[in-house]
Amino acid sequence: MSWKTPLVANAELRDPALAEAIALDTAAWFAWLSDERHHSFHFKHALGEFTARKERKQRGQWYWVAYRQIHCKLHKAYLGKSETLTAAHLCSAAHDLARSTAAQPPAPGGESPAE
Repeated sequence: MSWKTPLVANAELRDPALAEAIALDTAAWFAWLSDERHHSFHFKHALGEFTARKERKQRGQWYWVAYRQIHCKLHKAYLGKSETLTAAHLCSAAHDLARSTAAQPPAPGGESPAE
């Protein structure tokens, strides 16, 4: 069985390890985020998409970071602690990452051919 990264889309989390989807901003959502077995998910929205990863600060606290690669460059945005990760916060981060990466020029050789 191949493993797939959990996906957050349409205001719900779909994790291959779970029988049912979890709605965002519910107690089950925040419990899933806080569970130490869960370290990443992919967020997909019309505003943009990214992969979120849970990382640990030096003092041992966990927090989430969004990563998006475009034009061979990795962009990241701090998302915060599990208890603050709402649907609105995720949408805002997707929008911010999409806006910041859209302003980046393409890598050399990645430009469209001139007509």
